[in-house]
Amino acid sequence: MRFKMELAFLSDTGKMRDKNEDSALTDPALGLAIVADGMGGHSSGEVASSMAVKVTRDKFESMRRTGLKPGDYDPKYSLETNQLGFAVQLANSVIYEAGNSIPENKGMGTTLSAILLAGDKIVISHIGDSRVYLFRDGVLQQVTEDHSLVMEHVRKGLLTQEQAEKSPLQNILTRALGAQKLPQIDLKEVPAMQNDRFLLCTDGLFKAVTAEKIAGILKSTPEAQKACELMVKTANENGGPDNVTVIIGLLKKKTLKETLGDILKKSYA
Repeated sequence: MRFKMELAFLSDTGKMRDKNEDSALTDPALGLAIVADGMGGHSSGEVASSMAVKVTRDKFESMRRTGLKPGDYDPKYSLETNQLGFAVQLANSVIYEAGNSIPENKGMGTTLSAILLAGDKIVISHIGDSRVYLFRDGVLQQVTEDHSLVMEHVRKGLLTQEQAEKSPLQNILTRALGAQKLPQIDLKEVPAMQNDRFLLCTDGLFKAVTAEKIAGILKSTPEAQKACELMVKTANENGGPDNVTVIIGLLKKKTLKETLGDILKKSYA
């Protein structure tokens, strides 16, 4: 079965911040969506998140177009997954070098969560505490793992989820782009199903809106752009403590005409 992904997104500064350090990218032609939440003094967070999405997108597009196979190839994953992982590592290198060579950018970094439609699966690349959720058959499931100190404590049984949500340590990340020379990037492949909805978001959403409320919005609001608007509105009504960015990717089966068009493109390429 061949799928297409319809994408919608919205980003907002929130009620407590002076500027928006989140960045987002949707590229329907590539089947790629990325969110990034920057950190650092002055405008460094905005610089880091913008670099992350641009470098990742451009490098992945180049590798897909040329069919280039990364040198550090993991046979557990498809070529597209390896290419996306390599592109994110390159983004890390660019941010790390900029942070170490430009004084005003010292210490900058960013989260990054990306999804890619590759045939009959969704590829996920992730680092930090932005999130990717899957909404399937009316059930919302978090498919990424937060790389934060409090969530490490939750996984070890040292804190409950409720305690973690109130902890003053919840903003301390254990992994982020730009923080070290070669960080571990989480990669995952999820089999795609018709009508799956993938939600990418920065922590400005899930720290202000409960998972139950997010699921309720997705259930009651099938139109992706309206769902994005309602999530951001709800986050701001709940205090808007941070920048908030959401992307929704809806999977649909391609029509016969679209599938035949893809075949013809490949044959003339």
